[in-house]
Parts: sequence; structure tokens; C-alpha cells
Amino acid sequence: MARIANPVLFSKYFNIDPALLEDAGLIDPFVDVDTQLFIDPVLLEKSANTTIAQDAIGAFRKHFSDFIRLLAISETEGDPAWRAAERLLDLSEPPENGLGFGGSGRSGSSRPEEVRLAIMRTSKQVIALGSKDPEMISLMGFFEENVGPDTISDFTTKAIIEQLATITAEFCRAHGIKLVENKLLPDHPLPLAKDRSGKHRPLVLVPMDIVRELPIANDWGDIEDAILASNRIRHRVNAMLAGIAKPTINDKKEALRAAAFESSESFAEFLAAVKEHVRTYDPNIDALGYFRMKEILSRGYGNIQSSKTYNLGSGPDEIARLVHDTIDVFRHHVENGNLWEELWLANKPKKERAAQLIYYAIADVYCQAHNVDISPEANMGGGPVDFKFSSGYNARVLVEMKRSGGTVRHGYERQLDIYKDASKTEHGIFVVLDFGDLGDKLNQIYQIRSERQLAGQPASDIIVIDATRKASASKRL
Repeated sequence: MARIANPVLFSKYFNIDPALLEDAGLIDPFVDVDTQLFIDPVLLEKSANTTIAQDAIGAFRKHFSDFIRLLAISETEGDPAWRAAERLLDLSEPPENGLGFGGSGRSGSSRPEEVRLAIMRTSKQVIALGSKDPEMISLMGFFEENVGPDTISDFTTKAIIEQLATITAEFCRAHGIKLVENKLLPDHPLPLAKDRSGKHRPLVLVPMDIVRELPIANDWGDIEDAILASNRIRHRVNAMLAGIAKPTINDKKEALRAAAFESSESFAEFLAAVKEHVRTYDPNIDALGYFRMKEILSRGYGNIQSSKTYNLGSGPDEIARLVHDTIDVFRHHVENGNLWEELWLANKPKKERAAQLIYYAIADVYCQAHNVDISPEANMGGGPVDFKFSSGYNARVLVEMKRSGGTVRHGYERQLDIYKDASKTEHGIFVVLDFGDLGDKLNQIYQIRSERQLAGQPASDIIVIDATRKASASKRL
């Protein structure tokens, strides 16, 4: 991913009240980077937006009915019917919806041909069972290792792009946002936003109630919940896993695939269970912290000030001082204010990303005031570090943030150092969010740090933030 600096919300770019988008049931996206929410085709017919619930679901079913029909008459891979089906399965990333894993620029990307081939082969197997439900395509992430939520979201967007354009145009006309003819959809004028290269690109808005976090590719939780809703699938999967002491996610996916593909009835029952189970992303719960981050970016957070001065031209030490100050502000509001509440979902800690995004929004106040670039999930060659702060080419500081229940030792001992080597910097800060299950991990990483210092080696700073549940601020007075 390229670096991200000062992401701009749609509402801010077009100078409208964010509440207008909320009232219309639409996401307020960034115009220059992606939001990691994904359109789930199973949610289309449940949408409160009639254009989606009627026209978009119809367009989706028509598109993938044609895809299935072509696969059904294909006799061999590569024959004319197969190639025609390939053309209908467009896996390029649509930058205009602002959703997905893109780190910068919303420019879109293509996926390996192996991903499309895997989807087509699996779809062919389902068709052979006798099932021709076009919504089968929404289940590919359950069965294929490399088919993630972004892939499903992207090919769904391609199928319903005209309906999304209609919704966008209606909103823009109602609120005085200029619509412009474009190459993406010549018959649908859209709002344009200037990207980092200076080009104007069309945007479409997406209803809030058709997106979710969709952690299908890496998280067994959603799959397990869907399985529990189907007696036939549950018993079959449990029987297949009975002989495995500690089944991996791959083991579980293989068992699920075998159970669902046992017959057309089994597959139909699993599809029905998924449809029943799927829920849209709830902004009130905000499990990933996206809405809290956007609120802070658009409205600020309390009385956060950045009145300190920094001599950034003196090198990375001053950048590190600024970064420490941003972490201190975040820690203060978590430990002494009520920000800890944003890091919990009922009695469970939220995913790491919730804390990362909220911290990013707070740190952005400092970065804007002092002309420092902050790049969340900047790819440094060794993998995506959580944050890179930089001023010029040589002054770089990396920050890695881990939950106490995660791989704390590995994150400090190996992960952050790999990123530092790739980024050609010795300045790293390792932040541990202690949710009460840290155990001996803190002593382990302090020992590693001490040993490195004694050996004259660079050792990343360690900061621990108490993120445990607390009494309300009034009860602590």
C-alpha cells in the first residue's frame, strides 16, 4: 500500500453535513482511501432502500443467473461458454465505491486469475449438484481459501453499479452536489473527486444496511454461526472433524465444503442458513471502530490540543517525541476517560483494528498541525506495519499496536524489527493494549528489550495502555 495522509470524508470534500448521509442511510466514505467494509449480496433483499431491495437484487440475480447458465452449458474449461462466463465474473476492484482493502488512492486493482478460476470451478460443482440459485456466488468465501470478503463485495458492486449510481445521483441532486458525465457510466452522471494524482474520479455512495465486516476468509466465527443454524450441515461437519484433535480453519472449511456439497438439498439448506444468519454492520456497536474514527476526524475529540512545537528537521528523534505525545493522549483518554468503552463489545474486547483506527484519528490531529505524514498499514516490504510516521525521506518512526491476548512476544521480537529493517529506521514503538489477559508477556518483551540494550542493539520502546473495563467517570470521582 502507498502512504495515506489526511484522508478526506465525502461530506467534508463536498461541504455537506455528515448527518445528511446518515439520515439517507448511506455510508460517508473517504474520497481518497478505502473503508474496510464490504457489500454482502445476501443483504441486498433485506435493504430498507427500495432501489436496492427491488432493482439491485434483480440486477444481481440476472447477472449471476447468466453466469450460471453459461457455466452449465460449458463442456470444458476454456470453451466459448466458459470464456463468456469468465467475462461476467469481473474481479477487478471498483474504486468508485470506496470499500475494500485498498490503502491509498481508491485506484482499483486486479486479482490473480487463479481466484476467478477457483470460483468458477466451485460454481460448476454446485451446478452439477442441481443447484442454480444465483446467490450461490455469495458463499464462495466459505469454501475457497483465497476468496475474501473484498472479492465478493467487488463482483457484487460490478453487478449493481447502475443502482448504486441512481442512489448517488438522487442524493447529490437533493443536496446540491454537482453531477458530471463520466466514462465509468456514461448514462449516469456522478460526483467527481480529485485523487492524489490530480485526476477526477467518479464516486458512488453505498447504503449502510448492505455492508458488513465479512471476516469470512480468516475468521471461523461467522461460518460456525451459520452452521449452527442448519442441523444437517452441523451434524455432518462435526462428524468429519471428530477425528481431528485440533482442527485448523482449513480443516473446518474442507469439512464444511464436503457437507454442503453432499447434495443439492444440503447446499440449499446451507445457503438458507447463511441468509438467515447474516446481519449488517451495526454502527451503534461499531465492532471495528470505523464510525468512531470518522466522527473524530470530522468533529474532533474533546479538547485534544497540539500546541507543542517540534524541530522536525533535526531527525527521527523529534518525530518519535511527537508520536509519543500522540500515544500519551490516546492512553489518557482510554485510562482516565471513557474511551475504553469504544474498545469493548459487551464483555469482549473489540478487534485490534478498533483501537488502531481510533488512535489514528487522534494522532491525525497532531500530524495535520505539524505537517507529518501518518500512514496506517503502510506496507514496508516485510508486511503491513500498523503505522508509519514520517517527515521527509529519512525521518521515520513505526508504531505497532497489539492486544494483550494476541502474539505480543512475536510482535515485539520479530514483527516490528522486520518492518524497521524494511523501512530503514531504528525508531519503533510497540504499544500493548492490556485487556486484563497480558500474563507474563510484558516481562518477556521487557527482557528482550533489556538484552538488546545491553548488547548495544537498537530496541523499540514499549508502551502499555490499560484498556480494561472501568467504572464510569462519575463513579470514579
